[in-house]
Amino acid sequence: MELIPSLRNDDGQFELPDPGQNLQAFYDVHQALTRAIDVAISQSEMATTPQEAASQLRTALTFGSKWRSAEVGASTDGTRITFPDQTFSSYGGPSFLSGIRPIEGTGGSMYEVVGSNGKIGSLVLAQPTNLPCVNRIILAEESSGGTWMPPSYALGPEGGEAFLIVDLCVDLADPVSVDGQALLAPGASLFVALQWADIPAFAHMRTDQESIMHKSHGHN
Repeated sequence: MELIPSLRNDDGQFELPDPGQNLQAFYDVHQALTRAIDVAISQSEMATTPQEAASQLRTALTFGSKWRSAEVGASTDGTRITFPDQTFSSYGGPSFLSGIRPIEGTGGSMYEVVGSNGKIGSLVLAQPTNLPCVNRIILAEESSGGTWMPPSYALGPEGGEAFLIVDLCVDLADPVSVDGQALLAPGASLFVALQWADIPAFAHMRTDQESIMHKSHGHN
């Protein structure tokens, strides 16, 4: 599937918009990608019989270990709105997905996200769709009840490594520590994100900003 819109800068490089510099452009790209993928999947499904779908099995995309992200997000404890570290957006910093690796014993079908502290913060599963270059993705967050909401997708070459993730993420609780014991307090967070593989071809999008989902999920 051709990537729509054609995300190229003046030098012809793949580039995603910085929400801190142009919030509407970020939202427009997120919406355009999501809707284009939704329509392409629907068209493919309408042209496929159940028998064909059952026989045309796909190989799930894999994930490299390093990722970066562009994100916006807000949180509430039921009485006030807050932003992670008083920041509504972040761009180009290491994604909370950095450290993702296959879970041993799952045949590479499930992934764990391991932080620099050795903590397993999240679990990830990719599920093939009718389009060989698109997978649905599922997230289970250890500390905050976080998950990716549909539609959330990973894109990449058939049977290869994903290079782009378009996702909506919610956290359904607020992790707190009381007398040294980890507990979940009432709270909610909502994020809109674009995440990309941290590869040399995308090096021009790297920054030192910290991912706001990284802060929220406590992947340190």
